[in-house]
Amino acid sequence: MATTTTKLSLIKPDLTDIVDVANLNDNADSIDAAVGFTICTSATRPATPWAGQTIFETDTTSSFVWDGSAWQAAGGGGGSITVSATAPVSPPPGNGDLWWDSDNGNMYIYYEDVDSSQWVAANGPQVFVGAAAPAGYQGQMWFDSSTGKMYVFYDDGTSSQWVSAIGGSLAGTVLQVVSTTKTDTFSASVASGATSAITGLSASITPSSTSSKILILVNVGVAADATGIGRAGVAIHDGTSLIGVGATAGSRTVLASGIASTASGNTNVGTIPSTSFLDSPATTSSITYTIHAVNNNTATQTLYINRSVSDADNASQPRGASTITLMEVAG
Repeated sequence: MATTTTKLSLIKPDLTDIVDVANLNDNADSIDAAVGFTICTSATRPATPWAGQTIFETDTTSSFVWDGSAWQAAGGGGGSITVSATAPVSPPPGNGDLWWDSDNGNMYIYYEDVDSSQWVAANGPQVFVGAAAPAGYQGQMWFDSSTGKMYVFYDDGTSSQWVSAIGGSLAGTVLQVVSTTKTDTFSASVASGATSAITGLSASITPSSTSSKILILVNVGVAADATGIGRAGVAIHDGTSLIGVGATAGSRTVLASGIASTASGNTNVGTIPSTSFLDSPATTSSITYTIHAVNNNTATQTLYINRSVSDADNASQPRGASTITLMEVAG
């Protein structure tokens, strides 16, 4: 009685059987079809493969060999290579498989250790650029495009997290500097105890974090025209209120810093003692800080910025410059 082979089910006539030409032709067709790779898809793999059978999947463009119990990448230890914008999940990747991320041009290898498996950079840690942190792997660098900060992914065996790539805490680091210099003049008649915003002496900054602080540095050249002693000061305004000034006490004028000059006809430009203030705005919205001239005299007087009171056109009548500098300091 005829039997069949175990792999291709070829008909094997018994020694007493009459050979049927049709059986010979069927055997030849089966052998011809089995030569080379079996063409299929990941969903139509052979149901009963034999050890050593090799297939090529048209949907994944990958080749696999049946090792007797599971399909293995036909490339041996090198695994298969998938080109896509997302990590392959079907068919499930195997140890050694490669994935070229067509979205960012990076190559990854699928690595299986004792208790986990993941895609890791095939050429070592990479630098990721983006406003949001990636999942991260040991040694990966991340440049936060929204803050300009650099981080490294660190796994100490118990926990993993992004830490500052410059070492230690970022607190106290100057993240950005904005400055305005006013070289032209300004004057305003200001009532006793009142203020006037100095045109052109302001600066805007957008903090990168709500924990950031803004260090404000101010230098102002000022003169005051009054009967008797001219007095003037400056204060910082954050768009809502004066900041960095003294506490209110009765009728006393609050300011950040001030001077007393000589009487009307003064030929000098007094420089307000440099003033500074560390603000904690707790916002990532743009903030504009404006310098105000303050009349801390008992009567209305005219305040002059970057010029003397008389301002006659000769060498004894100076012109000055005033500045405001903002520095974002990491909190």
